[in-house]
Amino acid sequence: MSARLDGDAGAEWRQHWPVVLASSAGMANAAISSFSIGLFIEPLQHEFGWSRAEISSGSLLSSIAVLLLGSSAGFMVDRLGPRRVGIAAVTAMAIGYSLLSLTGPSIWSWRALWVLMAMVVLIIQPMVWTSAITGFFSAGRGLALAAVLCGSSICSMVTPPLAYWMIEHLGWRHAFIGIALCWFVAVMPLVLLFFTSVQDKKRLGRQTVAFVARPGFFSNFRGEVLTGRFMRLALAGFSIAVVVVPVSTTIVPILSSNGLTRAKAAGIASLLGVASIAGRLTIGTLLDRFEGRLIAACVVCLPIAGSLILIGMPGSMLAASAAVVIFGLTMGAELDILAYLTSRYFKPVNFGMMFGTMGGFITLAGGTGPMLLNTVYDATKTYVPALWGILPLCLLSASLFVLLGPYPERETKQD
Repeated sequence: MSARLDGDAGAEWRQHWPVVLASSAGMANAAISSFSIGLFIEPLQHEFGWSRAEISSGSLLSSIAVLLLGSSAGFMVDRLGPRRVGIAAVTAMAIGYSLLSLTGPSIWSWRALWVLMAMVVLIIQPMVWTSAITGFFSAGRGLALAAVLCGSSICSMVTPPLAYWMIEHLGWRHAFIGIALCWFVAVMPLVLLFFTSVQDKKRLGRQTVAFVARPGFFSNFRGEVLTGRFMRLALAGFSIAVVVVPVSTTIVPILSSNGLTRAKAAGIASLLGVASIAGRLTIGTLLDRFEGRLIAACVVCLPIAGSLILIGMPGSMLAASAAVVIFGLTMGAELDILAYLTSRYFKPVNFGMMFGTMGGFITLAGGTGPMLLNTVYDATKTYVPALWGILPLCLLSASLFVLLGPYPERETKQD
């Protein structure tokens, strides 16, 4: 079944492509910790003697914060507008990530710094960058969201080699600062110049925004979040995210334990970005033409093949590259699908709150997944049992996407 298309996608792109560019840059900046922290595991182990699970526990704290407060942060974006939140978030990321360089010999110093990072992660979520898109795009929304989310794919291409080089030549402490500074310099000018939204344009044009006309947070939360359909979508997203996010962010240690050198593993890891861009743009185009839940059900089964390749052909660069490409394709499609389906199944005026809540589940998966993955490694000295666990999670996610049902009939443009 084809998705309903409203308006002229070409006209939307001609008018609003600078917003897509700035949103994509913001999305890249939001992903720097996800795609670099895996390369800090071995240096931190070497210096402090911590286990991999202990190191991964830091990001779990930010996941808990987003799970608990993601809805409130999204509601704030809906009310204040994405621009002001986005500018603050890019600044906070530069400061928060740099502060990780102050980690001391106690694991609690690492965790305390991640408490600060949790506040940063809370306001730099994808909901900020995608909220700007849902108001400007309807007919071309799938591709526009895909282009924005390609920012994290670009980050996954650039950040692992950059982090590896900085750690090897500058040390891990200066690497935290260097990565944060590089991304801040690249992203902030684009955000300042081009990042805006329908609500921000109204505010800057001195038009009145009807804050009081909208239901409050708890009313919206009960009416939209606490529904069976949203819970199915959230659980489907969590199930695939707990597969894709941990494997993607821990791919260098996984490949290193699978018979490859650390340098080769870091090089192969850059394929994630290329594959995820291809996956996002392809899926974004398909979402504008076909029913998203069926596309999603097919895509989330891809990691089964990637997992079986890594298990069956250890030590092979060709096999490792193929597996990374498969995971990259899924990583590219996963968040795009969730953003698109959230915008189609629920009221666009509440998109920030809805996708902020969804982001809580995804971030929880991103925080708990690596810790569980590395707990398995600490116990068995191999990632193979965790790779086997991917199969049932993918099948669960596919089933839940199918059970969402057809899109509801409602106006898809911003109020």
